[in-house]
Amino acid sequence: MTALATLLSHALVVYMVAIWPVLGRARYRSLQKKLRDEDAGARTRVYRRMILHQWTIVMAVLVIMVLGSIPPATLGLRKPDDAWLEATTLLVLLAAIGASALFFRWKADGVVKRLLKMAGAILPVTARERWLFVAISIGAGISEEMLFRGFLLYYLDQHFPGLDSGAQVLMSGLVFGWAHLFQGWRGIALTGMLGAAFALLYIATGSLLSPIVIHAAIDLRILLIVTPERMRALGLANGIEDSARIAP
Repeated sequence: MTALATLLSHALVVYMVAIWPVLGRARYRSLQKKLRDEDAGARTRVYRRMILHQWTIVMAVLVIMVLGSIPPATLGLRKPDDAWLEATTLLVLLAAIGASALFFRWKADGVVKRLLKMAGAILPVTARERWLFVAISIGAGISEEMLFRGFLLYYLDQHFPGLDSGAQVLMSGLVFGWAHLFQGWRGIALTGMLGAAFALLYIATGSLLSPIVIHAAIDLRILLIVTPERMRALGLANGIEDSARIAP
């Protein structure tokens, strides 16, 4: 890897660990305040900024890859080792995600309330927000898997060669969870475990395809679980009152 690519890699890791979590929490609290002040367009503006951030991450990883002459396959940008196994794994996991979404759609109001408590301010309410949330979910699957799995595991392998795969999976999960600081400690723990699971899936298949698809599907299931009708049934007319009131 060239000196410039190495420098950019270090800078990106510093951003992931020291800047992203703090900035994300500050922006989340700012959004909560705007929602309390009944700023109807606040969530839409945040969504657009999130989409821009996601594709900036993708570009940053690709720039480092090109400048460092890193083969795309090294970052998981390749076909899986076993296409049939990959397809079977995806079908099983997608079925499980769909089943859980249907369960939480009709049952477990307590789980939904905890979800609203952790990240309610960024969950979509209007039809326009729900469409933007689709783009955010897909973008998160692509950008965050490229960053926290493809790039980060490669970075750890290059700069911390003493770490075995188990330690790398743990580090990937910890950094991914820490990036969700705005969700509070419960959110950090849950996303950290998800991040470790995505890393295991990536290592098992040798490709980012499954982690990207599963990651996006987990985010998209929110649209089935936290619907405007569900929020009204819980006494949250538009989802703003509860989410804006609670700061992690």
